[in-house]
Amino acid sequence: MTIFLSTCLLLVLLCPGLDALEVSTGYASQEVPVVEGTPEVVVAADTATLKILQCRETVQSRTCRIKGGSCFYDLTETYLNGSIDTYKTRGCAEDCVSANATFSSVESKYIQHIHYCCKEFLCNFRLPAKPKRDFNGLECPNLCVAESAVSEDSGAIRCNDDETQCIEFVLVHDDRGVPDKVVRGCATPAFCELAKTSELNKYFSGTITRARCGETLPSQKQLSIEV
Repeated sequence: MTIFLSTCLLLVLLCPGLDALEVSTGYASQEVPVVEGTPEVVVAADTATLKILQCRETVQSRTCRIKGGSCFYDLTETYLNGSIDTYKTRGCAEDCVSANATFSSVESKYIQHIHYCCKEFLCNFRLPAKPKRDFNGLECPNLCVAESAVSEDSGAIRCNDDETQCIEFVLVHDDRGVPDKVVRGCATPAFCELAKTSELNKYFSGTITRARCGETLPSQKQLSIEV
């Protein structure tokens, strides 16, 4: 009996010790940490960078949700084959950059390509007024080679507005029976860059190759005025 009581007393004394060990190690009171979900944060961050715009398209408006987006209006007017042809597109675009790319050649031939960007409600409904094609006092040599029949004053091509580059390229026709043609004229720097891509080919009767640009020269009339 004395041994039994001593054993019970020992167990009672040990129980508080076990509780203390349990707390000190933290196994009984440890909580599972809550892991914060990141998908909601990522979505919120992505949404914040989206630009929601109402832009005009061909015949109706459209709500655009694109990163860094803009409305755009693209207008290209050409006079290459004896008549004025106009091409228009508009809508939504990413990383839009406004540009005015023009080209002037012999016999009053020209291309005017306007890419207009804006970031307001239906701001591409109407295109801003086109820049006037005014002589800027610069010329490019034509070396007496006109695109068709030699025209009057074919030795120089008059440049307009922001055309500060002389351009020369070889036009390879889709019909192999038609010989390649050397085309010369005045161009804006933006047009020079476009001529190195395939974007302008649709306005010509062939493919632009070997495009190169150089500096313009003051016209003889301009030189005489300055002297």
